[in-house]
Amino acid sequence: MKSGSIFEGELLVYLTEYQRNFELEKTYWWFIGVRRMVKTLIALCNPRRGPLKILDIGCGTGALMDDLTAQGHNVWGLDISQEALKFCRMRGHKKLYLADAAKLPFADHCFDLVTAIGVIEHLDNDEIFLKEVARVLRPQAYFVMLTSSFPWLWSMHDVANEHRRRYYLSEIERLFAASHFQIVRLSHMNFFAFPFLAVTLILHRLIYGLSPEHSQRILPVPPKPMNFILTEALALEATLMKWVRLPWGVSMIGAFRKRSSASLDATRLASASWRSAGDI
Repeated sequence: MKSGSIFEGELLVYLTEYQRNFELEKTYWWFIGVRRMVKTLIALCNPRRGPLKILDIGCGTGALMDDLTAQGHNVWGLDISQEALKFCRMRGHKKLYLADAAKLPFADHCFDLVTAIGVIEHLDNDEIFLKEVARVLRPQAYFVMLTSSFPWLWSMHDVANEHRRRYYLSEIERLFAASHFQIVRLSHMNFFAFPFLAVTLILHRLIYGLSPEHSQRILPVPPKPMNFILTEALALEATLMKWVRLPWGVSMIGAFRKRSSASLDATRLASASWRSAGDI
């Protein structure tokens, strides 16, 4: 699930990764767990369970689109990669767009919900991206996103994926507040596996370095029993996330509501009143 600036001639390594993702997305613990968390957050945003018009930015090979379509939603997919969209078409999806995540080819206020799973960390300008997301969302509509956490976990995995940054949770809070989004839920994920994963990323960086010439994704396929345990751990986190914020994890995931014009005006008025009172 990757997006960025449009370029010609995708590298063979990415074509291989899309093929691998397509083959693993239905069985690999990480992909299953992420989709479960996304669906949990969407359910919190949509308690009546009505069908939504959803845009999946960075739709990758389309597994999340499969799940959301199966729930009755009207789903549109957008990705920077021709190869990724090819796999989406193999899954039967037709409402697909090849476009830059920072230049969305849609009219204002046309979606009930936008998802961007593993996208924002790839982009040169995250503020412009959030403005675009807010533009295509209807008033008080929702945005669900996942990104990488803790800059000190930077590793060859980030280099291979062409990440621009990892975030602290407090940075995400400030960034979204400045972009006129209200937090519905925001939490780290991979809480239970964090000690092992964090040590693995740090050791990998110390041993192999960060050379882009030799970079590769760190995505080992565990034995089936371990894959089941990790899948269930993320399922438990998805449940816990309904009520508590998990304090650490290699990623973070959240749901945000676009503020209405009325709430923005009220916020500006309150801020102006506070400044005026301070001047007395």
